[in-house]
Amino acid sequence: AARPRGAMSMFGNFGVNLGSVGNLFGASGPRLNYDLGEAYPRAAGGWTHYRATSKEDGAPASVFKFVCNDVHKERVRVEVARNGAKRLKTTRHPNILMLKDSLEVEEGDKLTIYVVTESVMPLEEHLKDLPSSTSQRDEYYALGIRQVATAVSFLANDCALVHGGVSMSTVVVTDRLDWKLAGLDLLSEHAAIGRGTHGPAPLVHAAFSVPDQYKPEEYRRGDWAGIPGGPPWAIDAWGLGCLIQEVYRGGAISRTDQLREVDHIPQVLLKDYQRLLATAPERRYNPKKLVENSSLFSNKLVETITFLDNLTLKDSIEKEHFFRHLPRVMESLAKAPVQRKILPQIGEALVFGSAPALAVSPMLHAAEGLSDDDFSAKVTPTIVKLFAKETANASDKLVRVALMENLSRFATHLPNKLADETIFPAMSSSFTDDDPFVRELTLKATLVLAPKLTQRTHGNLLKYLSKLQIDSEPPIRANTTILLGNIARYLAEATAKRVLLNAFTRALRDQFPPARKAGLMALCSTVDFYEPGEAAQRVLPAVAPLTVDPEREVRECAFRCLDMFTDLLKRFSVRVDEQGAENAAAAHKNDAEKVASKANAGAKSGGVGGALAWAVNAAAKRVGGGPPVDEDALAGRARRPEEEAAARGIDMSAKSFGSDAPPPRLYGEAYTPTSTPGTTPAKGGPPGGGGGGGGGAGASYGREVGSTRLDSQPEVDDDGDGWGDMDDDLDLAAENEARRRLAELSTRPPPSTAVVANGGAGSASNGDGWGDMDDDDDDALFASDSISFSQPSFSVVF
Repeated sequence: AARPRGAMSMFGNFGVNLGSVGNLFGASGPRLNYDLGEAYPRAAGGWTHYRATSKEDGAPASVFKFVCNDVHKERVRVEVARNGAKRLKTTRHPNILMLKDSLEVEEGDKLTIYVVTESVMPLEEHLKDLPSSTSQRDEYYALGIRQVATAVSFLANDCALVHGGVSMSTVVVTDRLDWKLAGLDLLSEHAAIGRGTHGPAPLVHAAFSVPDQYKPEEYRRGDWAGIPGGPPWAIDAWGLGCLIQEVYRGGAISRTDQLREVDHIPQVLLKDYQRLLATAPERRYNPKKLVENSSLFSNKLVETITFLDNLTLKDSIEKEHFFRHLPRVMESLAKAPVQRKILPQIGEALVFGSAPALAVSPMLHAAEGLSDDDFSAKVTPTIVKLFAKETANASDKLVRVALMENLSRFATHLPNKLADETIFPAMSSSFTDDDPFVRELTLKATLVLAPKLTQRTHGNLLKYLSKLQIDSEPPIRANTTILLGNIARYLAEATAKRVLLNAFTRALRDQFPPARKAGLMALCSTVDFYEPGEAAQRVLPAVAPLTVDPEREVRECAFRCLDMFTDLLKRFSVRVDEQGAENAAAAHKNDAEKVASKANAGAKSGGVGGALAWAVNAAAKRVGGGPPVDEDALAGRARRPEEEAAARGIDMSAKSFGSDAPPPRLYGEAYTPTSTPGTTPAKGGPPGGGGGGGGGAGASYGREVGSTRLDSQPEVDDDGDGWGDMDDDLDLAAENEARRRLAELSTRPPPSTAVVANGGAGSASNGDGWGDMDDDDDDALFASDSISFSQPSFSVVF
């Protein structure tokens, strides 16, 4: 039966008992909890390198397997293999292969050692997949060589250890394209080498396992006593030179004289390459100096990844400059390192809080072109973690804002279930945020997720919208109406009938002109949702007063709305006589759907970017010389940095991270979260002046109805129906007189043939604040030519 075997030691304290570690053993004895796949053609030493997957979670891994059929005859090989496993376990460095677990199993005289590491592939196999010669390839080579040189420097300068076998065969590449030093079988203390065959240094006892072309002269002739007199990096500096030769020639070398072939070595590296291969050990170049001084590493790929590796050491100004320009820099880099190396680094930095909110856009830029499966594996977990963070912290709030602004760039990759059960519930807390900017941005982001939400989630959404339609901020009220108009197609029929007409007629009485216009346009966009009776008794009476609105755009929109509904009712009236009420109603529905489709197509083709831009576009037009609204940003199509700079006339041709960053955008332009989010602009100024002074953003909202202003506090809902009392502000003498006259008229008994309309302000029996306008009886709407209706009072103060 198989059992763990203790290590044999022939070199003093050289041996180590590997045994079982972590989850490698099952309940019944030692076994490998990984499924071995295909083996790679070559591996360093006596190991066989297998692709593998975990039996528990299917995670990829690499398994190195060493087999000795007779431990008594091959004791040196066994001890060297054990040393390699031991050194992987005890030597931790970002550029050295990371060991997960190890297992040693003995069956009679046969010994098998398993070493499980992170998923890697041999460098030689990896280089076969790269293009033959491009500038991007050379940048990537420089990055890899720098990583291996860093590992060699760490061993020599910080640990006084000698690897003894640095070459292409001992370098592996991770899934994230990190080059890592492996093959630590010969790793020995520098001083112990001087004791020769009487000491414990594996490098001395197994020097035969390294081909001569990878050995400097003193190593090849076995001058063990003289090696400690030289620097600890002398042997591995030679191996590093061999690695450079093999990388740029595209394959392993077989003779020492091949090191003299320098035609394919980059000129910027040639001098350092020759220093690494100096004949005298004491003159060989220290790998640490190579890393610090070589001009080979002065390229954008190395600079970018080095900055990300040291991100926690950078101050906020450096981070801001870096991430502002990172999307533009990534345009010049190869796609593979951007998606496989830079993208995960940015995601991890965001999750752990070392990256600012500005990093969200570069992360999504790096993810462009990924398949849905790759996006789900590399980006979606990061997005879920970022949305799950509490926004009490200012930096986390900025990240949430950046995610919502860029939601359209990744929403298509999100599964419907994830969007409905995870993303939206986390995002919905921002509907009640104290910052008006965040509340408004949440509205706009919701439009992107709406197609992925279930009816139950839409019900929860409507509860938030019923409160936001009486928000103290005018743009939020307007955009709530706009959002409802856009998501109407996703609502259940009963819900749409109960909600839409209540919401849109409420918007017609708002003091904010863009909100009134949004209500009119939403009615037109959803014309097919309303029965003829509702159109005649509720829509037309609510729209008609706006034909004398102080704002020209509102008046024009009101006339278009009246024309649309009146034309449909005329056709319906003709069909009632010709086809009967039932057939006429069906034909009316078809006509209304065609009209709504045409209206929605016209709005989009008009360049407004969909209904979500209605209110802000209308607001921007009211500014006397104010800045235009960035419709692309509002629709979720954030511009790239170079496009942004071109739009502002800024020269961004320089590619240095330290160049001046573009100035921050004003309200209405694409948001760049570099500080605490600003609030939504103030409400509109007094009539006649087009807003406040200085052409500020608050001036963009135009005149309010009459000379009144909406109070800054949320409206009181005296009726308890969830709709607020938006007409309570109109308390001028003319308004009071109009109310008195309307009250007198309402006390008169209706004609005997009158039919009560579809209802007034319905009660919110469903608990979502929208009323039950669909519960009223409308069977007798056309029983008489004389129709009276009960409608909430509405008047316009001039």
